Amino acid sequence: MRRETKCAIGTCWLAIWFGLATCALGQERTVYYTGFESEQDYDVEFTLIDQDGWLGEGNGGNGLMDNYFEDMGQQAYIGYWPPEEATEPFTSLWRPVDGIGPEETRITVTMLMMIVDSTNDRRDDFRWTLYNDNVRRLMTLDFDNETRNINYALDDDIFLPTEYGFEHEAVYELKFVMDFASNSWTVSVGEEVLVDSKKLTTTGAALTFGDLGPSWIIRNPEAPGDNYMVFDEYRITAEIRDEIPETPPTLEWAGSLINGRAKLRLGGNATTNYTVEASDDLKNWTSIETTKLEDTWKEVLIDTRGHTQRFYRARAVD
Repeated sequence: MRRETKCAIGTCWLAIWFGLATCALGQERTVYYTGFESEQDYDVEFTLIDQDGWLGEGNGGNGLMDNYFEDMGQQAYIGYWPPEEATEPFTSLWRPVDGIGPEETRITVTMLMMIVDSTNDRRDDFRWTLYNDNVRRLMTLDFDNETRNINYALDDDIFLPTEYGFEHEAVYELKFVMDFASNSWTVSVGEEVLVDSKKLTTTGAALTFGDLGPSWIIRNPEAPGDNYMVFDEYRITAEIRDEIPETPPTLEWAGSLINGRAKLRLGGNATTNYTVEASDDLKNWTSIETTKLEDTWKEVLIDTRGHTQRFYRARAVD
């Protein structure tokens, strides 16, 4: 994994107070697992679609290969050979699962994956996309094989950079953690967090797990690349979260405005109520605003007139 840039958060004179967070988790259980092996009835002579419940849309390349990951048996892949129709812009795969209870609100999906570059100088995108059980897209992680950058999109369809990239033919351990009770998701590769606590839905879509699968997005359908994504050790687990975790609030200086006003940037959980308070002596605190975040952060206006020094804090409302 290569890191493109690193953002440093500057310090300021704000007094930032953090609340303590506690949570209790139920036992994690495996809902579905496959290593794409022959003893699991996978056959390298056929496409992955229609094997072991895997479904697909589009007829571009997908199937199985033997020992591409050394000493790990068979792997699945998507990409490589073009769709039958030259105008078809994508191929998607997914594996529906049953038996996830409504109380099992924390879903984790893990897999090993690798991007193999094109030999024809045409490069495409490979993605992992989450849908709810109403087939509404919730979020996407995008591997751009032209730039080798990793991007993500919420359900607003706006792709943003993670500031991480990837190398060709490197095996990555990808982990998606989706907390439907708190409307948040996180994705990591090994110990590196690529996307941290973003909203599963910004549009009020149903917070349920439908499937999370790979896609091959062809940039030029009339001239696709022969690049492909290999993946293995695909696992879905579910667990009961007895308590919704409280995200500690953060407070940052966001800049001065005219007429003695300024802005603070309040961060935290999109489903938690927070109050922002001010004090001149760190003893007596006055509430400025109590709010629920519209996303994972929100700007709060403050009035600095008449104060030579002032302290601010944010806390979760009990």
